[in-house]
Amino acid sequence: MPQQASTDPSGEEIFSERVTIPFDRGNLEGELAYEAERSRGDGILMLSPHPNFAGTMDNNVIKVLAAFLSTSGFIVLRFNYPGIGESDLSLPRGVSVLDYWDQAEKEQRFDTALDPSFAALTFFRRSLGKILGKIHLVGYSYGAMIALMMAGQQHAFSSVTAISLPWISRYDYDFLEQVRCRKLFITGTKDFALDPGVQQRAWPNVAEPKRFTWVDGDHFFRKREEELGKMIREFLLEDQG
Repeated sequence: MPQQASTDPSGEEIFSERVTIPFDRGNLEGELAYEAERSRGDGILMLSPHPNFAGTMDNNVIKVLAAFLSTSGFIVLRFNYPGIGESDLSLPRGVSVLDYWDQAEKEQRFDTALDPSFAALTFFRRSLGKILGKIHLVGYSYGAMIALMMAGQQHAFSSVTAISLPWISRYDYDFLEQVRCRKLFITGTKDFALDPGVQQRAWPNVAEPKRFTWVDGDHFFRKREEELGKMIREFLLEDQG
């Protein structure tokens, strides 16, 4: 049952509902947001930043975008990675959640985020069934990398929006050749996680269709989340109909 209801400026009632997502290593905490009267809608699965860098479903960008896009007719699911918030994570004695995610990052074990993300996707599809139309991925920072990797592995998504994707030398971007759906990349001109040389070398090999948008700003989009939401909404609505 919905836990909270609010009314957006257009008068539509918006529900936000805390959900428990089954995962083979423990449950994940999530939240759905949707218009109360909507009988069918396209879905958005949101992917958060790295857990050691404000990577929760209540991150400013993730939380505000989820609320904003749900008022535009989309059904939005966001969730916490294992060990974050109420999401389960079983660890050996002496190993902290910080240690777990730090080591995963050092070893570039993206499966630590990909596996729960695919579990959230499965829950999304099974829970909403025929109510759910097309599915879009929206990822922020590290979550942008995970969203793109998901779309490279499973070609069932209508689009990926990659916000503040880290364009840095330690990552390999060859997998972007396999991401065939529509893609919107949004990057701040002052983003600390942007190496222009890396972005310029990788971009020609990114599969079409693709779009790159520069924003005058940094990595965090503080107080500009709704501006970001309008850009994403415009991109997503191009795919409706």
